[in-house]
Amino acid sequence: MRLFIGIKTGCESHLLSLQHELKRLGKGNFTDARNLHITLKFLGEVPPGKVGSICEAMAETHAKAFGLECRGVAQFYKSGIVSAKVVGNLKTLSALHASLETALEKRGLKKDQRPYRPHITLARQFHAFAGMNVEEIPCTSCGFKVEEIVLFESKREGGRLVYEPLFVKRLG
Repeated sequence: MRLFIGIKTGCESHLLSLQHELKRLGKGNFTDARNLHITLKFLGEVPPGKVGSICEAMAETHAKAFGLECRGVAQFYKSGIVSAKVVGNLKTLSALHASLETALEKRGLKKDQRPYRPHITLARQFHAFAGMNVEEIPCTSCGFKVEEIVLFESKREGGRLVYEPLFVKRLG
């Protein structure tokens, strides 16, 4: 099973408008609206027998609901990945991430050594048309409340990538 833990934003219409602007500026592989999220922890291929301990780790994390905001877009180092920037209560988001990493590590899953950079992937393999730049997209924003974290399974159905929720941890 290919798994990750993430946050749904509740800002899909705003994110879709950013994708619409991107489509005007270039071509790429655009994230389906149902798959827009902030990744807290990418787990990768995990044996089905580990799902229970991952859910236990999620249940062990403690955080109160908090606010975040999608504001503007960025392209990662000309890699072709374009994302919506995440701002707002990043201190609480980082603490939630660290708490989750610790709880998962106790259960034998490795901590990510890279710094945590929250974002929402809008497009992969994006190439701007000649003379166009993602910096041209107006810096608009959309706020949302983070009230839960979700364990997702990433799988292909009918040739489409689908993120199926397996477990939801409500935040206090």
